[in-house]
Amino acid sequence: MVAQRFLEEKGIGSYLPRVIQWPRPVVGSEIGPMFPSYLFVCALLPDEFARVMWTPGVKAFVSFGGWPSALGAEVVDYLRSQEAPDGLIRCGQGLAQKNEVRIVAGPFRGLTAIVEQRLPARERVRVLMDILQRQTPVELPEKWVRLA
Repeated sequence: MVAQRFLEEKGIGSYLPRVIQWPRPVVGSEIGPMFPSYLFVCALLPDEFARVMWTPGVKAFVSFGGWPSALGAEVVDYLRSQEAPDGLIRCGQGLAQKNEVRIVAGPFRGLTAIVEQRLPARERVRVLMDILQRQTPVELPEKWVRLA
């Protein structure tokens, strides 16, 4: 992100949590920001307000009541603690084999299934569904299922 690079050059700390985008974009990188168009900045306000605002790529602070809102360091620390060694945050739900799940999107929405296997590299899950009086394996995007 352009703003992050320029803030770093100014000695202002920033953090951009990144995730694997799903569905994967047709063009561009499959790795993107967890919060598109947002960057966490560690700045002393009001002293560094102008230095941040005049940084290329910065549009505005998230503000409430006309003043930039503060976010506790524990929130950023928590996000950082969720990063894998590759610097990406995995947004899985902790689905495990044999969990019962409810399908919340797609053509099977409203049905239940049993988790057979998580496929984290593809952010998909293989579930067993009762179709035609037998358990049939079906692969679904992980975000389409919720623990029942």
